[in-house]
Amino acid sequence: MLVPPVLRRATCLQSRWARQPALQEHIAKIGAVSSSCTSSRCTSWPNNSGSNTSCQRHFASSAFAIRGQNQASVEHTLFVVGLNGGKFFGQDGAEEGLKLLERVVEHHQEYDLLFGINEKALTDMEAGHPVGKNKKLTASRELERSRNGEMIPLMQASMVDKFKRRAVDRPLKTTQSHVAHLLWKFPRETVKLSWAYWRRKDHKDAASHKFWSQHFPLCSTAYFDERAEIISIRAVEQIVARQSQEWKGAVILVVGNELFSLVNKQLSLMLADEGRQLSSPAFMETLRVEAVHLCADVVDLTPVLIFVYCCIPLITLHFIYLAIEYYVTQLEYTKALFKGEERD
Repeated sequence: MLVPPVLRRATCLQSRWARQPALQEHIAKIGAVSSSCTSSRCTSWPNNSGSNTSCQRHFASSAFAIRGQNQASVEHTLFVVGLNGGKFFGQDGAEEGLKLLERVVEHHQEYDLLFGINEKALTDMEAGHPVGKNKKLTASRELERSRNGEMIPLMQASMVDKFKRRAVDRPLKTTQSHVAHLLWKFPRETVKLSWAYWRRKDHKDAASHKFWSQHFPLCSTAYFDERAEIISIRAVEQIVARQSQEWKGAVILVVGNELFSLVNKQLSLMLADEGRQLSSPAFMETLRVEAVHLCADVVDLTPVLIFVYCCIPLITLHFIYLAIEYYVTQLEYTKALFKGEERD
């Protein structure tokens, strides 16, 4: 049975894997890295100072520079880009992501592109929006109604550059079953879904996480916090795999802005220590165990929730209506009977 991560809200220090004995000694160093990630408009690349890990922000993007076990080893950079849904130009739009890809190619010549979506969504994107022989990107006006349309230009750019792409989010069915499990366990939040459902379109991107976590502090962790953690774990695994291959490129992680801040917190925790932490068997085993837990299949209670919170109330109202109708009919019949006796 899955144990809901009730205590793991939006704070990276509360991740279960961070409480493992193998990483206890590293928690004290988290604050130094987290404090270096500011909201300033920094246009420079991560520095090459003595620190093994640095973090810089540029609008809705951040960069983590990770050096290997030896100071002479190749430094790898993990970029995290946050995009607003359906936005193609300006801040937090696909245009910013394309500019980043261009700069990465200039400095690193090659890159791995990770998407914070599930594999089915990425497959549909690749099948529905291939790059033709002219190697031109699809016009933004044709992508406005597409699902994850803001990520399609970056995907097509990687096709043109012939670099690897990978989806790092867990399947939608798994997320749905985890959310349903918590909704079943915490009915006080479940009864609020009726009014929150009609307001969901009023809160998008970063405001979406704030809205759902405010009104559903327990159940929202399965959708936001757990997804951010599995995305971060797979991004770190990609960095470790590339370090072992002595690859000299960069890794770019593209996520929606509803997860951007949570992913940054998780990565700040995971990458807070020196480079040797990443390649240690204890650290990697801890990540694997946590990833298995986050992607565990549980019984999907969505049909049960719909029956209990929708069907049963409707059936109850229906029987109440039939009962009232029956008693009203009986009352009219009784009155008509008494009137007949009075005439007699």
